[in-house]
Amino acid sequence: MIKIKNLEKKFGKTTVLDRINLTVKKGDRIALIGQNGAGKTTLIRVILGQYVFNGELTVFDKSPRHHRVEILDRIGYVPQLPPPIQMSVGELVTFSYNISRKSSREAIYQKAAELGLDIGKNVKKPFQKLSGGMKQKLLIALALARQPDILIMDEPAANLDPQGRRAFFLQLMQSMENTTMLLSSHRVDEIINLINRIVEMDYGKVVQDDKIDESSLGDKHLSCRIILTQKHEAATRMLNDWGFKNVNGGCEFEGRFIGSERLRFLTSLSHFANHIQELNIS
Repeated sequence: MIKIKNLEKKFGKTTVLDRINLTVKKGDRIALIGQNGAGKTTLIRVILGQYVFNGELTVFDKSPRHHRVEILDRIGYVPQLPPPIQMSVGELVTFSYNISRKSSREAIYQKAAELGLDIGKNVKKPFQKLSGGMKQKLLIALALARQPDILIMDEPAANLDPQGRRAFFLQLMQSMENTTMLLSSHRVDEIINLINRIVEMDYGKVVQDDKIDESSLGDKHLSCRIILTQKHEAATRMLNDWGFKNVNGGCEFEGRFIGSERLRFLTSLSHFANHIQELNIS
């Protein structure tokens, strides 16, 4: 999907990316980690074709500088900081699905609703007038509705409240089987259930590239505690099917499942992302 060899990027005399070698294969779900200034955002922008560089880089076996429109049609991207878009929410939604092969107005509205954003109530508002969290939810909805082959996100949950973060990570679980992911984050603990590989950067270099052995969880039992925001018939039925028990007749459920079933369980749970107040797996 992405092939990088001896990639260098300088701003003036400052080397920001220092001879990076990295290959991203289909099905990789990578946590890109590192301190501020490590080069994570610059690497993402190079992959997206925003910067010239030295070395070799291909995305879908094409140059991101020479085939940028074609490549970006297959990528969903959420930046660290919302851009200064001079459109209303409705105009941005229309623009987004008109330039995407797979997106639609209905898909964008649905993704946003699952993240806790009602586009219909904000359709006439200028994008710039939205709160930071609302901007981020809309940008995430636009990216996910594209059904991208590669999903690239740069600190995507930074502006979300706790419930919005949980809904967002559960949304990502719906895409795990079909989408290659590159997620820049300072908090690996939040995305550990999503990823199968960790790439760490420091001073413009890749200093760690480790795969997570998901098979090591295969025969282990994982304990799970879930609190719903309110009683929900379909979510309760799904949890009952997994053998979860209701605690004190309220919205709290506890249960266990085999590690090898983790992905299937989280995918089932992701359909109720907007109704989950708390989720703990150990």
